[in-house]
Amino acid sequence: MNRAVIGILFIIAGLAYGSLVFDVVYNKTLGFLVENEWINPPKQEQGEKSLRGRKTTIILYSLILIIIGIYILWSPQF
Repeated sequence: MNRAVIGILFIIAGLAYGSLVFDVVYNKTLGFLVENEWINPPKQEQGEKSLRGRKTTIILYSLILIIIGIYILWSPQF
């Protein structure tokens, strides 16, 4: 595979994963899986609250994927 294609795939994967930040997209994709009992939702624990939530983690991971894609595209010797 061409490295440009791989870099673009990483960027697209980062954008697609980053779209899970929006509650509507998150509920449509994972909500469908929960409704059809393909996955079980995690139990909500009232005692453990952290500063980093679902949205912060998704943004962080999607930015990492996008940065990897940009690095692959622009690195001279990959």
